[in-house]
Amino acid sequence: MEIQHSIRDGCVIVAFSGSIDLFSVSRIQRTLVKDLSGQPYALICDLSGVQRLDPVCATVFSTVANHPSSRWPTTSFLLCGAQPPVAEILGRLRVVPHFLPLYATLEEALDAAIDRPPYLRDELLLAPTPTAAAAARGFVRDILGYWQPALPDSAVLERAVLVANELVTNAVVHARTDLRLRLELRGDWLHIAVRDGSPRLLRLVTVNAEAEGGRGLRLVEQLARAWGVHHHAAGGKVVWCTLKLYSP
Repeated sequence: MEIQHSIRDGCVIVAFSGSIDLFSVSRIQRTLVKDLSGQPYALICDLSGVQRLDPVCATVFSTVANHPSSRWPTTSFLLCGAQPPVAEILGRLRVVPHFLPLYATLEEALDAAIDRPPYLRDELLLAPTPTAAAAARGFVRDILGYWQPALPDSAVLERAVLVANELVTNAVVHARTDLRLRLELRGDWLHIAVRDGSPRLLRLVTVNAEAEGGRGLRLVEQLARAWGVHHHAAGGKVVWCTLKLYSP
């Protein structure tokens, strides 16, 4: 695997040549995390030289985007130039192209990065009390009401309220620490995340499983286009998800 860097119009372009597989994926992840942590205006992955993508390794791009040291979505993160077999594998993932844009050419990706829509963000600090979920619901309604021009209808608002309720409830019940609810709006995507002080990563469980947590994540999975959980660099964990504002 060869990795080359260049800069155009303030955007860092990382061009890959070779195969993305178990032998190269760790190096690719380290490279992209380092690039994103530098907070460039945009980071574009040029995949035109990638001849083979192991499906097991295809999630490396979403993993990088949600790494604790990543500055995404403050920094635009885009993919481009994938050959048909590689693009097909990426298209099977829920996070690509919905979550991370995949453009046909580098020029299209550069145009999209330069013309990126406004970025909005707000955050609420909550204590692990029985009223936290209600406060979260009110916060989401208030903030999205303030951002109303970007929202198409009430259905999006209700999904966002429901998802935030589940994420906060999970944190209150299972983490029992102070938590932060974060809303981020970028173009057609609403990002919702809850950070708590517990390092224990929640997971999905079957309906009848005798498990400590994870049932609320089933609802999050159904309502969101993508979701995930990772450890935070400063301690604890972050559970995140994305909602599409407009139907395709």
